Amino acid sequence: MGEREFAIATSVLRATGYLRAIRIFIGLACIGLGLLSALEQIQPLQPLGPHGLAARVVHLAILLSALAVGVGWLVTPWPGHRRAIAFAMWGDVALAVSGATLAVPEARLSATVYMCLIGVFVAVLLGYRVLYLHSGFATATIVAFTWVGVQHDGASLAELSLYFLPALATVVVMPAIAAVVVEGTRRGLSATAYAANRDPLTGLLNRRGLFTEAGLTFARSPRGAVLAVVVIDLDGFKQLNDHHGHGRGDATLRAVAEQLTKTIRTRDLAARVGGDEFVLVAGLLDDHDLDSFVRRVQSLTLHDHMGLALRSSVGVTWEPIDGVELNLDAILHRADEAMYRAKRVGGGTAVVVEPPCNGEEQAAV
Repeated sequence: MGEREFAIATSVLRATGYLRAIRIFIGLACIGLGLLSALEQIQPLQPLGPHGLAARVVHLAILLSALAVGVGWLVTPWPGHRRAIAFAMWGDVALAVSGATLAVPEARLSATVYMCLIGVFVAVLLGYRVLYLHSGFATATIVAFTWVGVQHDGASLAELSLYFLPALATVVVMPAIAAVVVEGTRRGLSATAYAANRDPLTGLLNRRGLFTEAGLTFARSPRGAVLAVVVIDLDGFKQLNDHHGHGRGDATLRAVAEQLTKTIRTRDLAARVGGDEFVLVAGLLDDHDLDSFVRRVQSLTLHDHMGLALRSSVGVTWEPIDGVELNLDAILHRADEAMYRAKRVGGGTAVVVEPPCNGEEQAAV
């Protein structure tokens, strides 16, 4: 939950140079809240702070955890998604438990205001779905503190409304407004990025989108995995355009794109990188998976659209990617050369080129 939102926010902060500044701010905020909690254990704030040994020990433990978490933000790299979720959970629980140890209902409700910081963190970095959980927990905490104040401490609801209404506005409403603004901006940027990475005619990825998605999709692959790349070039497409018109040519390109989409799996990538040139990129688990993939690719040498048979030249190659930095450009170049070999033997066929071994390549038609 919130993985996509966190990845986008992290990318934006890294690209704009604010990632380190945000990390330092969060670390200092945690340390600051820890030091503020220390004041509640000593005069003159102690009468409002925790009473009794158990409450003071719990309060002190949370104080120390805040200092430790703050130092962690300062000295460790930017966290991953799971650590960010864990931080938000720790922050909400720590503030709720710390507030519960305070002596009077007014102090407890005032302490919940700091949950706004967690709310903004969640709204900006983790998205509205995680914010729902935070807001529900924060609201339940404020309601519980109010109920205890009325039922146990004898405070009036009217008096406590001066505390719980501002707390609700700060902890729930403000992060919700931030989430609306951030989510609207995020969706706008995503739509712009989607359009920039797509071929408008076929809806497939363009060359830029192919490299971007490949870097995200195949950066982490299981042991023994290989990356297969297929280059497909339609034979005689120029003649088709000349004889039947560009409208028929565009319809043919869309039909081929649809065929490619049906051929690949959900995690594989399909792109149109030139006028009549298409690329498939697939992450495969092992040699058996590779053999099955090559057999599927063989069917792409012939396309039938509106009664017109159209052949294509196909180049196939692959590269082990387990523990190796992905170099899609080099693999794509090798697949492109394999496609031109298929062209030179008359087209309508597929040439499979194995990865270089001691500087040599092996090809099979």
